[in-house]
Amino acid sequence: MKVIFLDIDGVLNSQDWYQKRSDLLDKKQVSDNYPFYEFDPDAIDLLNYIIERTWAKVVVSSSWRRGRRSEDLQEILDRVGFIGEVIDVTPSLHCRIDGEPAGYTIPRGCEIDWWLKNHGGFQRVNWSKEKQQEYIDKAKVKNYVILDDDSDMLFQQREHYVQTKTMHGLTKELADRAISILNKSLIELYYNE
Repeated sequence: MKVIFLDIDGVLNSQDWYQKRSDLLDKKQVSDNYPFYEFDPDAIDLLNYIIERTWAKVVVSSSWRRGRRSEDLQEILDRVGFIGEVIDVTPSLHCRIDGEPAGYTIPRGCEIDWWLKNHGGFQRVNWSKEKQQEYIDKAKVKNYVILDDDSDMLFQQREHYVQTKTMHGLTKELADRAISILNKSLIELYYNE
């Protein structure tokens, strides 16, 4: 299985979209139809473009996951034209010291890493191509991509990370990059010589 870890704000919406939306719709239309006008139709089309070319499933890693189940997010995305499948959300991990909240946030990359290990059986190893292939063969998740405008990912996720810009969101160039990542084997991605 291939997985897209999906952020929403800065990926499926952007400053460009909010400006365009304000030119097309009045505030009452937007508020009466919340959250559906939060999504840029062009960005949804690009997400669908990735899905059609990779058959990847979506795990929502966005702050939109808080207080919502994957089924709720699926319903919202379906209503704005999404054709894929939301299979889960990443956990919201919190830093605690001696059982008390420490006031620090855990990087999203850690939440994604936790999901990959606990739900996808995924593990990256750096010993050899052969050893990596053994882990790939056992894993449920065979490849993944992270679509996010934030930069709090882990170093070992660098080949899987496609950073969008808050100003523009998901673009055709970035969608093509995500497709390229998802359609490569992990051996190609990690041991490109």
